[in-house]
Amino acid sequence: MPKPPSHLVGLDLGSSWTRCAVGVEDNGHLRCISYGAARSGGWRKGVIIDQDPVVQSIEQAVAEAEENAGISIESAVVGVGATVASAVSRGAVNLASRAHPIDRADINEAVKAATRARLGDDRMLLQAVPLDFSVDGQDGIRNPLDMSGRRLEAQVRLITASTAAHMNLATVVNRAGIVVEETMFEPFAAALASIGEQERQIGVAVLDAGAGSADAIAYHEDGLRLAVSIPIGGSHFIKDVSFGLRASETDAERLIEEYGCAVAETTAENSRIEVPSAGGSPDAPPAEVSRRKLNEILEARAEELFVYLEKELDRAGLSGRLIAGLIITGEVAKLAGLADLAEKVLHMDVRIGLPVPLADLPEALDQPGWTTAVGLLLYAQRLRLHRRAEKESMTAWLKSIFG
Repeated sequence: MPKPPSHLVGLDLGSSWTRCAVGVEDNGHLRCISYGAARSGGWRKGVIIDQDPVVQSIEQAVAEAEENAGISIESAVVGVGATVASAVSRGAVNLASRAHPIDRADINEAVKAATRARLGDDRMLLQAVPLDFSVDGQDGIRNPLDMSGRRLEAQVRLITASTAAHMNLATVVNRAGIVVEETMFEPFAAALASIGEQERQIGVAVLDAGAGSADAIAYHEDGLRLAVSIPIGGSHFIKDVSFGLRASETDAERLIEEYGCAVAETTAENSRIEVPSAGGSPDAPPAEVSRRKLNEILEARAEELFVYLEKELDRAGLSGRLIAGLIITGEVAKLAGLADLAEKVLHMDVRIGLPVPLADLPEALDQPGWTTAVGLLLYAQRLRLHRRAEKESMTAWLKSIFG
């Protein structure tokens, strides 16, 4: 008799929205069964500064997902961003005393040795991504399994996060009654939901542009070559418009959604928009301003974001090497003209990243703001498959010993 499906949960905590995606794995296939979203608060520059409103938004998003699916959510895979950094580390194991070729245990030990690098104050290891290996000085080996040698060395990219920020993140999720199964750098999740293996091979970058910050990763020859947090997010666009048009931030956000475009020159010179008075008399009539002025403000901030990314790609030696271009996900990706401006600045193909079409994926989730949450759901499935394989391997080992 087949086992009944059990649900998996991806929880994306953002500065403006908390999103919860729920799926079930049925006979090896993942399908989406529910989702929930709630406005968030208590963040500044991608870091939690007030736990209470964050807890409330998690509770609301989770409650909506639970009600829609008629289930109780107890645990989730949670996204992490903003405070993340990366560095390359090396570790080695001596194989001189081994009588057999390199096996999985040897590879795991070499990778583990590379993760023992000093991370610095207030840093914790989030993910360790193997880049390549060296056997007896022969570099650039992608998979050393079954090779023979006396010394195995692993080169690993370490993804680290602020220990304090990560603890605060785990605390708010726990306060909302949810156990954190694992945390994952958000662009990894966005990439999992929006790009394929071939794109990783020929070179691709993913920019997850949220409200508090924009986090980016880049792959080339299927290896992770860049992981970085960029201190520019959607809240900066809103604040710029609020200041430039003398509008409240609430009105600035609405104006961006209704009239915003990252390419100002496409806006007619005579196009006008109404901007409600901020701080004045409630009876004061709205001001009439040029729509192009709004979009010039947005274009300037968007250009700053892509110039920052361009410098990071250049520093990583990836300029001109990302054949598959750039994929943009997150709330900022909804801004009209953003991909066009990115192509102009970065001189590469750019597209908006939408979630992979899972079975039963609701139409409401088919937008870039949900890509990370869906990717976290996909990772939750991979995590379960990995743990299941480890359990089966351990069972087989015990059986071989005890019969």
